Order: sequence, then C-alpha cells, then structure tokens
Amino acid sequence: MDEEFQEQFAKMEMDGSVHDRSVNDLRKALEVQRANLDMISQTNPGVVEQYERRKNEIEALTKILEDREKDTRRVEREIKNARDRWQPALEQLVASIGKKFSAAFDRIGCAGEIRISPHDDYDKWAIDILVKFRDNEKLQLLTGQRQSGGERSLTTILYLMSLTEEARTPFSLVDEINQGMDQRAERAVHNSLVEVTCKPDSAQYFLITPKLLPDLDYHERMKVLCVNNGEWLPETPGLGHMNRMIENFVQLNRDRVSRDRSFRAG
Repeated sequence: MDEEFQEQFAKMEMDGSVHDRSVNDLRKALEVQRANLDMISQTNPGVVEQYERRKNEIEALTKILEDREKDTRRVEREIKNARDRWQPALEQLVASIGKKFSAAFDRIGCAGEIRISPHDDYDKWAIDILVKFRDNEKLQLLTGQRQSGGERSLTTILYLMSLTEEARTPFSLVDEINQGMDQRAERAVHNSLVEVTCKPDSAQYFLITPKLLPDLDYHERMKVLCVNNGEWLPETPGLGHMNRMIENFVQLNRDRVSRDRSFRAG
C-alpha cells in the first residue's frame, strides 16, 4: 500500500477501530464500492465533455456579464456627471420663468405655477403648467379637457410672455391669442404684453388679431398696422386709404375742437 493508506491503517490499529468490522463486513463494503465504480464506468462518456463545454460557456457568459455590468456602471457615471452639469441650470431657468409666470397670473387675480416633470426616460421629461382661475379651486394641471379655450389661450400667452425675457430668438409671433377671452383678461394680457415686449432689450413681437378692445395701453415702441383686405374694398385708386382716413379723422377732430373753443370764447 502507499504511505497514505499505511498511515491510516496504523492509526486504526492504534485506536482499535480496525477490529470494529469483520472480514465479511469489509468484503461486503468492498463489493458495494466496486458496484458503485461499475455504475460510474457505465455512465454516458459524453457527460464529461458536455460538462466541460457548459462550464466553458458559463465562464464566457459570466465574463460577458461582468463586462456589461462594468460598462453599465461607467455609462451611469457619465449620465450622472452630465446631469449634474445641466440639471441645475435647467432648474434655475425654469424657476426664473416660473417667477415671471406666477407674477403675471397674480396681476390678473389668478394663480399659476410651472414645474419640471422628471422621468427615468429622458424623452418623457416635461414642463407641467398648473393654473387656478377661481378662488374655490386648487392649482390644476393645464390640459385640453379641464380648462376652457379662453383659459388655455390666456395661460399660453402669459407663458409665452414669461419666456420672452429668457428667449434669444429675434422675434416671436402669436395669432389671435386673445380670442375667447373675456374683456378683463384680454385687457390685462394686452397691457402685460406691452409692458414686457416694449423694453429696450426685448426682441420683436408680433400680435395678429381681428379686433382689439378700446382704451388699451400703448407704447411709443409699438406700431399698429391695420390690414384691409376683401372683396368689398373699393377699386378706385386712393379711395379707402387707411392713413389718409386717419389723418382726415384727426384733422376733423382738431377742427371741431377749434370751433368749440372759438364758440366758447365768443
């Protein structure tokens, strides 16, 4: 026997365990082990090969998984670093616009607020606009179903005006934004629009509308263009000239005032 079995047998002799089983018991145990060995030898010879192949596949997939997890952590760090750079600037910009937006709503006796709506998917980030037009209401998200058309138009123009001071565009244009508003809201919006867009550093602003209320606020930096168009216009050249009509109207008013003064003086 080799040294290992010799040492094990010597140990069994010393502790007396060698006499625990008889020769017949040892022979039976030997037969059992031989039977087990025969069963192992009769196993499909491809099992070991299959085991080795699967072991190699598992190791390869484990390596791929580790590499992808490493790449994922790297990309997450890059996303976090990028987000840490632009998100504070975005929050500051939205807060600045929101301050002007809320102040504009306060001037007309309503309440408004804007918030950033973040999402795990960056394509789904949004700006939520919340408004309140009545005292018994809470701030509600602006939607196409909850508010009326006039309320949506009012909110839109106030939001655009809040953007005007932050925007870097050469001009802005809105078309018939005052349609559907009541007179109080339309007057408040127009006056706010004049205040915001007539500042020296403001960009050019165009408002297209089929009608305006009387006695609105105007500014020297404003220009009003009245467009006359339609089949009903006279075909005679010079007839219906708007500037000439205005000049005649002003002159008639001056003449009337002069006559009234002369009459009172006489």
